[in-house]
Amino acid sequence: MEHEEGKARGPVAVAVITPSGIYPNPDDYRRAYEAETVKVVLDAAADKLNIKDTSDWDAYVDNAPIDPSKSFLGNGLSGIVEIEWHKREGGGGA
Repeated sequence: MEHEEGKARGPVAVAVITPSGIYPNPDDYRRAYEAETVKVVLDAAADKLNIKDTSDWDAYVDNAPIDPSKSFLGNGLSGIVEIEWHKREGGGGA
């Protein structure tokens, strides 16, 4: 996942895992580019999976939050990327 700062190297294989399903489907990845913003892929996933409101959702890769407004490269992502995308987890106290 390490690159020279700002140097995109090629395509990214992306899957988005949501409570409503997996985009593009459980057996495939979507081709994206390192310079593409993550939000473009998340919007496509929401459309395909008929998810109406994602305003309170967060995206994670390997349990670490990512910024959908940044590119894959800007988030330090390359190669095969599996994004977990769901509602923010509430902090419950005992």
